[in-house]
Amino acid sequence: MNPDIFIDDFEITDNTEELHAIIGRSLVIATRFDNLCDHIAKVIKLKTSCAIMLSDKEFESYVTGLFNKLSNLNNNIHSLPIGQAEKDTLHNARKARNEIAHNLTVGMTGCLDLNFDEDHLKNHITTLIEKITLGDFLLSTMLSILNKDPLPNFKETKYQKNVVDWVLDKRITSCSNGQKTVGFRSFLAKFIQLFRAG
Repeated sequence: MNPDIFIDDFEITDNTEELHAIIGRSLVIATRFDNLCDHIAKVIKLKTSCAIMLSDKEFESYVTGLFNKLSNLNNNIHSLPIGQAEKDTLHNARKARNEIAHNLTVGMTGCLDLNFDEDHLKNHITTLIEKITLGDFLLSTMLSILNKDPLPNFKETKYQKNVVDWVLDKRITSCSNGQKTVGFRSFLAKFIQLFRAG
């Protein structure tokens, strides 16, 4: 007789594998958001610092130290020179990312065929991924501006749909009803003015 605390259900069915794949792709998106936040906070810090005045060796050391430093996602968001509405979008994405990274799979051991509500899980993941991809779109657009790369030729809702479709491995889906998007056009105009000049 095994104690109840140990995993003893190791059955893997096609359905369980499908759900695990969806969870895995969700984690890829959550990790990408975290990494984008960290990267843009460091790029902005670098671009707004006086590091360019350092010698080559000191500059290289500064950049290496900056990019090797571990940063808290919440602090990275607070450090960005953006408006409160955009920060709120990123904090909503951060909370969704934390849900995926820390809570989504609690109780999901063993075969999921009989003891799990698949529709509820997929709907919950859709909601979380939509929040994350809205933040991802904002950060990716900011990085494009900072790098003087072309901006996307699609709207954030299309980006959300494409990412959700990929995560759920399906071709037809819709964004949650009532999902409010940030006023990206006015934000982008301000952000472009701030960083294109430099």
